[in-house]
Amino acid sequence: MNGIRRRHVQTNSKLEQSKGDPLQLSVFDYLGDKSLEKPKPSYIFTHAATGFPKSGKRVVSPDKDEEYASVQVGEDAYFRRYDSLGVADGVGGWTGTTGANPALYSRKLMHYAYLELERFDNIDDPSFYDYDKADPVEVLQTSYEHCLEDAEKEGIVGSSTACVVILRNNELRIANIGDCGVSIIRHNDYIFRTEEQQHSFNFPVQLGTGSSDSPSDAQRFSVTVEKGDIVILASDGLFDNLYDEDILDIAPRIVNLEPQTISDALAKRAKSISEDSRNVNSPFQSRAIQEGLYYQGGKADDISVLVAIVKDSEDSPDRRL
Repeated sequence: MNGIRRRHVQTNSKLEQSKGDPLQLSVFDYLGDKSLEKPKPSYIFTHAATGFPKSGKRVVSPDKDEEYASVQVGEDAYFRRYDSLGVADGVGGWTGTTGANPALYSRKLMHYAYLELERFDNIDDPSFYDYDKADPVEVLQTSYEHCLEDAEKEGIVGSSTACVVILRNNELRIANIGDCGVSIIRHNDYIFRTEEQQHSFNFPVQLGTGSSDSPSDAQRFSVTVEKGDIVILASDGLFDNLYDEDILDIAPRIVNLEPQTISDALAKRAKSISEDSRNVNSPFQSRAIQEGLYYQGGKADDISVLVAIVKDSEDSPDRRL
């Protein structure tokens, strides 16, 4: 009985009770029984996204574009679900290489990640019963393997950074490889922020053809979240152009904390700075100067911003059946 130990106490019949014997009931020793612990809150996301491709750079959408479960923003791609989010940034350094298509690579990486997460909601799939065990690194690994197969079959050359987050009860599980990132805001302050993962300045850790990096190199995090927390997942187009305090000045101040309004405001502000070549201070400019490089203004790049608000889950499937 789920770890409950029954004490062997005899229950007397009504006849024995009538003779004056005391009524004896089964007694349960519940000490140490985890089933009696206070249940964890069950949360889901209400979410939105905003994206702006880099100005002046044309990216061709793949054939059968409508069959992809991910959304393309220039060389960025993302997906979003009630319990998970993902963003990938195709590495632009492949420009000029024959057959290079980092936009398609990032698109496929997020497409397959989404499909892998869909399995947890399919009652006919064994993963349905492993819902609570979902691991973002394993999701990335499976997606990466599918991309390798496609790259070989279709002759795709490219690579991408990636970040995937999965919400289970009140735990946010994070896998980040490269320079996309996650910020979590609670009560107008940060409770968590990933750091970029780079081999050297402007050379991020990445998944793809010609790269020795793999999903096992991803940074892993687990963060306990609360109702009302703001989760911001974005490509480096946001974090290279807005400082943490800039994001904090925008996100929590949105009336009624509407995810779409927040993502719109953040993406538009990042876009404005990315296209300003005047002497505008930006995180990318600061890092370039630290490396001894002359750089001025924001960084022109694709910008993808996903915003999710943690809220109570009204219902969820019973996976014990």
